Amino acid sequence: MIALATLAAAGATFAQSSVTIFGTFDPSIANAQTTYGSGKSVTQNLVRNNSQGTSQVTFTGVEDLGGGLKASFLIENDFDAGKDSSWNAAGGEMYTGLEGSFGSIKLGGANTPSLTAQASRQPFGTKIGSGFGGVLGTKHVRNSNSVVYATPVFSGFSAAIGYAFKTNADTNPAPTIAAVADHTDIGLNYANGPVAAGVSFYSVAKTGADLNSNTQTNAYASYDLGLAKLTLGYVDEKLATGVKQDGFNVAAVVPLSANLSLLGNYAKLDVKESTKDKSIFAIGAKYLLSKRTSVYARYVDEKNDNVTAADSVKGVKTTLVGVQHNF
Repeated sequence: MIALATLAAAGATFAQSSVTIFGTFDPSIANAQTTYGSGKSVTQNLVRNNSQGTSQVTFTGVEDLGGGLKASFLIENDFDAGKDSSWNAAGGEMYTGLEGSFGSIKLGGANTPSLTAQASRQPFGTKIGSGFGGVLGTKHVRNSNSVVYATPVFSGFSAAIGYAFKTNADTNPAPTIAAVADHTDIGLNYANGPVAAGVSFYSVAKTGADLNSNTQTNAYASYDLGLAKLTLGYVDEKLATGVKQDGFNVAAVVPLSANLSLLGNYAKLDVKESTKDKSIFAIGAKYLLSKRTSVYARYVDEKNDNVTAADSVKGVKTTLVGVQHNF
């Protein structure tokens, strides 16, 4: 992490500003075996990106405006640590905002309140083994053209609300503008001592040919026993196509020493009025080499029930080892 501080003067007043640069490199060596509905199986060996963290370089800054008010910005630049040339400038979270005793407000493309609930359901966060964006429902990371407000923390309780503005289709400019419905996202969280819990409500209004709105509820609860941290998660979702599905997961983290932890997660998704349910089982280990560097291993078994199409994925089994370095 690199921090730069400047002192800016305007008349008789002084504002303290700081800019921080931090990031992560997270490549892993993986073996993935994919089985299709035809019975055919294909095995790949590869260097995989983002198996434990997100490979990125992020710039963030804060200016003290006085009276408890601060201005802030963040630009996350994601990249693929497994390739010789890959750069996605500002491809991650990006916002500017204000914060103070009232909480914080962020404009641009800040993380959604639902992301907090989705990533807190198990120890793998949003990465492989978590079920994020698959067995545990549609992922909701960020929305363009959005505003996110977060309250201060009151006795462990906090709340956040996000809103992304509707855009109308416009074929005149180049590139053209696609129609996007408005998004509403509300999150409620609690954390105090060994207990943590939260729930989020996500809604996308009907637009175009969509017959239904898209809604999703996420929930999680965890308790740290000391010998192990146990977590339960839940998702209930109605897609714009009318498909309804819900799922759950159970997860645990067992610290074996100050540096070594074992992680596990099992999740299952029930697709209503269908036999094509999904499940995932994952186990892993993480060892801290230092405060900034860790090595890890994972085994993940993903299954899709009653797959009949020859080219549809029936299951994927992945074994990997990786290293994550933060700066």
